Amino acid sequence: MKPNFITAVAITSLSIALNTPAYAQEKLGQGAGLIRVVGEGQILRSPDLAVVRLTVLRQAGEANQAVAASTEATRKLIAALVSMGINRDDMQSADFQISPRFDYTAKPDGMAPSSTIIGYDARNTLMVRVRKVTEVGNVLDVALKNGVNEGGAVDFLVEDIAAAVDEARKKAVSAAAKSAGTVAEASGLKLGPIVAIEDQPAATVFPYASIDARLRAASADGGVPVETGKNVVTARVAVSYLVAR
Repeated sequence: MKPNFITAVAITSLSIALNTPAYAQEKLGQGAGLIRVVGEGQILRSPDLAVVRLTVLRQAGEANQAVAASTEATRKLIAALVSMGINRDDMQSADFQISPRFDYTAKPDGMAPSSTIIGYDARNTLMVRVRKVTEVGNVLDVALKNGVNEGGAVDFLVEDIAAAVDEARKKAVSAAAKSAGTVAEASGLKLGPIVAIEDQPAATVFPYASIDARLRAASADGGVPVETGKNVVTARVAVSYLVAR
């Protein structure tokens, strides 16, 4: 797990005096100073939503044949997912590609291979939201048995991320207060009231134990082993305090 860390930075009162409220302006005029600290808060959350990307690849001599085969296989996949309880609203087409395949076989006479088109690839990618993360392995297994032959990447998410970020922010504010007290004490200053709080750039969420579950990871019995792990939610706040001797 990434350790929590807190940074504290002392800045001159002149550098932010114009942005402080009237009360702080008055105190600064009386000889008070300012310190600005940045606090970071982190919490662990179990993911409650998984997003799986599944790709159906079909090849044929003609482009329309490849597209038709890919379309048929994708419809079969969607029907299989619906039958196992996945809502259609939780499925979304994420990408479609049609591309030529070339013959790059080396020539016996040593000449460079030609770029002759020998067929076409049609890829249809479906993004599936799995609301029961314990079912991700089963979803991958069903996908494998119903035409998916590429992809399988899994992202584990926290659906109510706003609430998690709010909790991380509370920890960040507490961390900032602790850091400010340490800085003030070390500087021989008395810590005063807060005069400004600033939410730092967007809170971050990243996997604590991430997985890129590929279809080739399927075990011998056909099941796909998946571990959800934990997600780390991080928030940062910058807090400015008045200080005086």
